Amino acid sequence: MSEEQRRALIGRNLGIQPISHGQIHTCQIALPNSEKAEIDFSRRQVLETSLLEHQSNLVPLIVRRTEVYGEDFDYEVVFGADWLKVAQDLDIEMLWTWVFDMTDEQATLAKQKMEQLLGTIDLPTVPPDSSNNESLVDKKLQLMSDSLKQALNSSLNRFKDEFSEKIDNSNYKLDDLNSVVLRLSEQINTLYQKLEQGVRTKRRVFEIEEKVNLLIADEKEISNLLRSIGTSNERIEAALAAMQYWKQSDRELTWDNLAVSARAKSSSKYKIRNFAKGTYEALQAIGEI
Repeated sequence: MSEEQRRALIGRNLGIQPISHGQIHTCQIALPNSEKAEIDFSRRQVLETSLLEHQSNLVPLIVRRTEVYGEDFDYEVVFGADWLKVAQDLDIEMLWTWVFDMTDEQATLAKQKMEQLLGTIDLPTVPPDSSNNESLVDKKLQLMSDSLKQALNSSLNRFKDEFSEKIDNSNYKLDDLNSVVLRLSEQINTLYQKLEQGVRTKRRVFEIEEKVNLLIADEKEISNLLRSIGTSNERIEAALAAMQYWKQSDRELTWDNLAVSARAKSSSKYKIRNFAKGTYEALQAIGEI
């Protein structure tokens, strides 16, 4: 499907026409208060993995131009707030967006329609102190898998039905539909792979019988434990660098100080490259202070 056809399809579904489509700096996009709730841990892990792998978002954001925030922000996110929050935490500078001019009522309706078009996946979390962890993990993972399959199948069927109507009433070609379905199938396979990776990581976390004391454990022991729960070499190096930074004589290694580095922006003196919330939580999974 051409860019003009895609733009026309989105415009018809949302009832408004986009101004532009392209990449925008994450620092230009504001999060409304209604979108500042904490993201589910499993959902955040999937988004972090995708953003770190691709250095951008697989699902474009829907944003609108705004002057509500003064000179601090040029746009406000309407759909895709979870992608934006995780990208900002990881210092991802640019995200793909569709830009619209819309009222509050249109923004609410646009978000609802995009969620209907793409489907939403609620990934349940696993309580850390459960008495039957293995059984509970299996049930949670089964729920995640069933939820994913149901949402993706519903989204795919909806997508096919909508295009069938368009083909009956317009000049869309069959190869355009096949191309779109193929791309959607590839995205489904990618999501299944991310889910399987998250499943393996959660299982490995529960296999750790005893956490290590990060104040006295050596780097090799910490690296092996992080690697055992699926942490990448890049994140392991970042975790060790953050711990070394706060172990210096004029500083103190605490969870609060590590959290400062995890939240710090790239311009901050406390920022450790590649050390963000996901790496901080991996340290908490294998260690104690």
